Amino acid sequence: MSDKKDKFAHLKAIAAGESGESSLPEIWKHEVDNPLIGTIKGFSNFEHDRYGHQETVIVELESGELVSAILNNYLSNGMQIKHAEVNDLVLIQLLGKEKSPNGSTYNKFNLVVEKAQ
Repeated sequence: MSDKKDKFAHLKAIAAGESGESSLPEIWKHEVDNPLIGTIKGFSNFEHDRYGHQETVIVELESGELVSAILNNYLSNGMQIKHAEVNDLVLIQLLGKEKSPNGSTYNKFNLVVEKAQ
């Protein structure tokens, strides 16, 4: 099954700091007119000084660029419910601010996961 090993070779090289890329993928900014569309390449997490534990998804854009998107609870739960996996196609789209019934505002997202064939 060397096919599976090769599939992750590039990501493992990045993780080990062995690729020509000197830094982690750029953080994708959640903006209303800038949907994230690409192929899931992995999941990660980190500890943020202010916000604590943060879940992320690494996505390869159509251009081949890798970006990392921080997942809020809605997106993280959505990824789990949709059984998102490496090589699935993903759309993360910020739709704007919404008001909850209790009056607080939150970011409303559209999350679509298309399973790899």
